Amino acid sequence: MFEGIRKEAIDFLIGIKLNNNETYYRDHLDVYEKEIKIPMRELCAALASTVHAVDPDLDTRPGSVISRLRRDTRFTQDKSPFRDHVWMGWRYPGERRSEGFHMYWGFGPSWMGWGCGSYGTDRPLMDNFRQTLIREPDRVRDAIYAKNFQGRYVISGEHYKKMTVPESVPEGLRSFYTLKYLNADLNATEEDWHLLQTSEFLERMIEEINAMAPLLCLMKEIRAGDIATPLEAKQAESEPPVAEPTGSTGKVVVRRLEEFEF
Repeated sequence: MFEGIRKEAIDFLIGIKLNNNETYYRDHLDVYEKEIKIPMRELCAALASTVHAVDPDLDTRPGSVISRLRRDTRFTQDKSPFRDHVWMGWRYPGERRSEGFHMYWGFGPSWMGWGCGSYGTDRPLMDNFRQTLIREPDRVRDAIYAKNFQGRYVISGEHYKKMTVPESVPEGLRSFYTLKYLNADLNATEEDWHLLQTSEFLERMIEEINAMAPLLCLMKEIRAGDIATPLEAKQAESEPPVAEPTGSTGKVVVRRLEEFEF
């Protein structure tokens, strides 16, 4: 039964950040198992019914949801063997990190937060999203401005600089049309950090999963849409796009794709 994640977990992550080597990991393996791995598995199991209530197709198996501490360094210049943060990510079975739209929660020594989104360019999904903005804008508006979501989650993503926004896209939604991908992220409060050490954090997690549910479910429907019409995305210039936040103006930590490697 989940009873919280104690301060010792943060202490371990600080230690692995400062001593990112096999010796430190082996010497503190018992701390990692007790303070992080076991509580994360307990929390994952306790949240399974909530996640399945949002979408029964989402993968809730701990081995698929909970991140590994050890990094895959084969294709990166950073050869540090371990991460200094952990997370849970709910995706669809067989779906890669760069595909679709999924939810996460995670924490490290100086960060904790929730989010949902695409963490890599997904052209088919966003092409369908653009068509939905034109054809069914109310569906997008209802998800983005849903209760407990609007004004709390910061929506961001890279924008195509020279993509024309059709006049038919309503005000309030026009800035979403040029997105290359879409993320919605929320940083934890000081109260959340206190709750993390108690069993009450489970209820906090349930609140945020339900807050993200409307947008998650909408993007799943959009991905399944059969829209074959070529879109204006072809107008995008070849130079790298610039990331521009959309929505709430509060400072938020937006996670990178590389950080969500299982």
